[in-house]
Amino acid sequence: MKQRVITAIIMIAILLPILIYGKLPFIILGILLTLVATQEMIDMKETRAKTPIEVKLFTMVATLMLVFSSFNFKTLSFTNTLTVGLGTMSLLLFILLLVVIIRKEFTVNDAGYYLLTIFYVGSTFHSMLFIRFLGLPLFFFMILVVAITDSGAYFIGRKFGKRKLAPRISPNKTLEGSVGGTLSGVIVGVLFGVLTGVSTNVVTLIMMSLVVAVVAQFGDLVASSMKREYGIKDFGKLFPGHGGVLDRLDSHLYASLALYILINVLNVVI
Repeated sequence: MKQRVITAIIMIAILLPILIYGKLPFIILGILLTLVATQEMIDMKETRAKTPIEVKLFTMVATLMLVFSSFNFKTLSFTNTLTVGLGTMSLLLFILLLVVIIRKEFTVNDAGYYLLTIFYVGSTFHSMLFIRFLGLPLFFFMILVVAITDSGAYFIGRKFGKRKLAPRISPNKTLEGSVGGTLSGVIVGVLFGVLTGVSTNVVTLIMMSLVVAVVAQFGDLVASSMKREYGIKDFGKLFPGHGGVLDRLDSHLYASLALYILINVLNVVI
């Protein structure tokens, strides 16, 4: 516990100023975290089989391409996000399948895993950067709802939890904790959203908070499922006591993707 607290304090001291300032330092942070997260996925795959070096490099570059597929580095802004992102994914799929044809030891299943890696890391980090560049209040709204949902689920689950939520994946999570955490996230999210001007529409804030709170829990379960499948405790060791980048951001990445879909695909006006 002591190590977790010390690591958390150091993380906040280093990352918070960058998150608040944004702009180029945040972009550089995004690049570094993307590369580390991608490497964590590669390392997980390599617990079973080695991967050709060119595939590793391709996966790294391809993931960065997706993250910044619609980012203008001159103006530090995103443009035409959905169309460019889909075009990039189509290109990457084509190239990765070509590797399957060229290399006999690289199978379709391998290609599927690395395509998943590119999409899982690339689309979620793209969404997180996009949300930050929409505005600091919205970004902190997302972080706060995820944090309150997680804390609420933990404490309410310990106090009132009886029915298991997903015993095969995460035996300690309960349905009561999940519902309690969701309600806590929605309440705090709406209050924060009103006070900081994330949206003037309370109904919109309720919907956004509810979606983020629910999807964040799915993000945690997806990450736990992958780790259980490959028999690992953590994705990485970058943050002592907290694991790797994907361990630390699993819920936030899915929450960012959910907000991205609400704003870009479903055209929710904030």
